[in-house]
Amino acid sequence: MVGATLGRATPPGETVPQATHIRFIPATSSGTVSLGIYDQDAALVRVLCDEWPFSRFRIGLNGLSTDWDGHDDAGQPVAAGTYTARGFVVGDIAISGEAFHFNDWIERADSPRIVSVGATQLLPGGDILLMARLAGARGLLVRYSPESEARWRTVVTGPRPEAARAVQLAVGKTVAFALLDGKLRAAGLADGVEVPLPLKRDEVVAVAARGDRLALLEGGAVRFHLLPSFAAQGEETNLPSPLTSLALLDQGAVAAGADGSVWRWQAGWSKFEVPPEAKVRTVSAGRENTFWVLEERLDGSTRVAHYNPEEGRLAEWSPPADGGKITSLAAATEQDYFVATLAVPDGQRTVAIRRRGDGGGWEYVFDKKITDSSGFGWRDGSLVASGGETPAEVAVRLVENPLDPGASRQLVLRARPHPTGPVLETTDGLPLLRVSTGTGDKRVILVPGANENTARFFQGDGSCVEEYALSNLGDITSFDAGTITMSGSHEALAPPLEEEASE
Repeated sequence: MVGATLGRATPPGETVPQATHIRFIPATSSGTVSLGIYDQDAALVRVLCDEWPFSRFRIGLNGLSTDWDGHDDAGQPVAAGTYTARGFVVGDIAISGEAFHFNDWIERADSPRIVSVGATQLLPGGDILLMARLAGARGLLVRYSPESEARWRTVVTGPRPEAARAVQLAVGKTVAFALLDGKLRAAGLADGVEVPLPLKRDEVVAVAARGDRLALLEGGAVRFHLLPSFAAQGEETNLPSPLTSLALLDQGAVAAGADGSVWRWQAGWSKFEVPPEAKVRTVSAGRENTFWVLEERLDGSTRVAHYNPEEGRLAEWSPPADGGKITSLAAATEQDYFVATLAVPDGQRTVAIRRRGDGGGWEYVFDKKITDSSGFGWRDGSLVASGGETPAEVAVRLVENPLDPGASRQLVLRARPHPTGPVLETTDGLPLLRVSTGTGDKRVILVPGANENTARFFQGDGSCVEEYALSNLGDITSFDAGTITMSGSHEALAPPLEEEASE
């Protein structure tokens, strides 16, 4: 269990002027202790100990002890009156991770918490480079291996307070280029170290790379460079139309115009014919001298088409009627294989699709959906991505305290988000147990499990909803540590100090 001190109890070896000494005898030999100070109206005024192990207390002849400085949780001296110290020893409660909901990218606890995918690029061998946004306002350039047990390898990550409006990725032999809102950055594919760019980095409209070649569309010109030296290899200024997307072929290049047209460059520009009802929004290089395009039709539908400059249209793929609208496209240069990201009403999908070797159509390598779960809830006994209720309390039956057989054995546990991780606490606010270290979680649900003293716990950070199974919740023992009469901020009549037990 991971603990964090919420109160201001005094650690062993330190003293507080006019401190009140709190003593108690734990009913068990192991566990963690949460201890609170309550006023005469039974309101919690101070969380004195929060999930403390026994070793954190002073060990005396008659049990464990710690100090209270007479202040409340706000750091203010308490009023004169009678106060009660009471708490709980939490034993062997089992917590196990069960599932991740509403985000197919998140398969394990160490998967990056992707909220949305901005752009993709296919690498030789089938790996995929993703420019993604993470929970917690961070940006990520990450390598994903869909057909490997070791799925993820981070290339570079960093703060990203706002999502980029326009994102493009391009990949050379050893360098990845990311274009975010007109600003170009580069990172090494092997180590993620940022690569200095000895060329203009701002106001770039489009970027394309292939092997040791780089092309940048900027300032009304396409400029070509040789990698990794970035040596200039000429420029093309006689553009046929305002261009928005660019791809390098084995021979020459291809570009999409702002008006939806397609242009091929090979010692000059020539218009490439596409169906008149299609507007091309993105171009991506394919194997050999072929290329792929993202087409938008007059009815608003989208599709992916594969072209050969000499043979024309080779194949096309359309999402199903309810499959969403394609927003980005990236193709492989070694095989007929592409990745497309689609906007759907409740989130986003990213699909990887390749042509079957027998020419019999398409096969899915993966289909990953992110469903917006920021408002997840509980409805009709099931978890839902939005709406529903947010139950957060379960009743448990506690272990009997042999030192105080009359103590209540009924307790209601409440789940609450907390900066150090979601907690289970008493209904008056005394934290008993950290369920996880999910510091970004803003929403939690707690519902009873199938058996007594079990529960299902759900937490969400905006990327997904994690589910945990909690069992043995009754392994909690309550105890009373006595009353204190306070006069001002100190005890009116303090008991004598107890000798510490010898080792």
